[in-house]
Amino acid sequence: MADAPAFSELPRVRGELLEVRPGRRLSVAYQPGTERADTVVFFAHGGGGNKDQWRELWRSLGEEGYSLVGWDMLGHGDSDKPRAAAAYAWSELVADQREIVRRHAGARNLVVAHSFGTGVTLSALLEPAQVTIDGALLLGSQLHRPLARGGLLNLPAWVLEIIRPLLSKGFREKAWHPEADPALVAYEEGLTRRNRLDVFKALVANAQWPEADAVAGLALPVRVLSGDRDGLTPASGGEALARQLPRGEFELLERCGHQLMLEKPGEVLAAFRALAAGT
Repeated sequence: MADAPAFSELPRVRGELLEVRPGRRLSVAYQPGTERADTVVFFAHGGGGNKDQWRELWRSLGEEGYSLVGWDMLGHGDSDKPRAAAAYAWSELVADQREIVRRHAGARNLVVAHSFGTGVTLSALLEPAQVTIDGALLLGSQLHRPLARGGLLNLPAWVLEIIRPLLSKGFREKAWHPEADPALVAYEEGLTRRNRLDVFKALVANAQWPEADAVAGLALPVRVLSGDRDGLTPASGGEALARQLPRGEFELLERCGHQLMLEKPGEVLAAFRALAAGT
């Protein structure tokens, strides 16, 4: 824990609160590029996450001259957090992402998504194209819906808040590799405490993962990365997704859990560069 302050001193992915659609205010970060300004990289985080989880890739790709866009999904990070469960309908989250992409699209557009955000991204790609997406990098994804309904999530949100330390312990054991830096884990857990559990309940209840048959119609290049010790979205599901995609490629990261971009940022950056070079 002594090293935790080092993480708090890192540059954060800061955004501006914008009304992306009527009544939906999201914290959106935009950084214009230099040498590669015409290529825009969009970052879609997972359920319970935030745009700052992309900070390692954000810094590296910014230095390489790409234009960058990241946002906190509704209910997360610095975005608005409405109480109504209907605000987190799958179609609404997809529409938010499509509008952000439409506003910031460049001549070439690449999406990097994690976990729950990969499902939203796949659904967005399956809708009629507003903007051409030239490639996608999906981290901790699956072919079939990874989030199970029921169990503890049937409990009222106020009860879940009481047992939050127990839930956090279970998530930590499934989401992080045992060798993950304890200071990093503690820092990330501190950031996610801003995310209310009633929001997570609504996300799980409303999730509509794309059908496998529909995914098979996506023709763009997609690289799927999984951690070998991911207890939330096991690697077998990521490999199945890559096989279903016409131009899908799969890569397994060793000694890695579910938080790939935080645990193995160098390997994720290398996978992005391979995607960008091949599109």
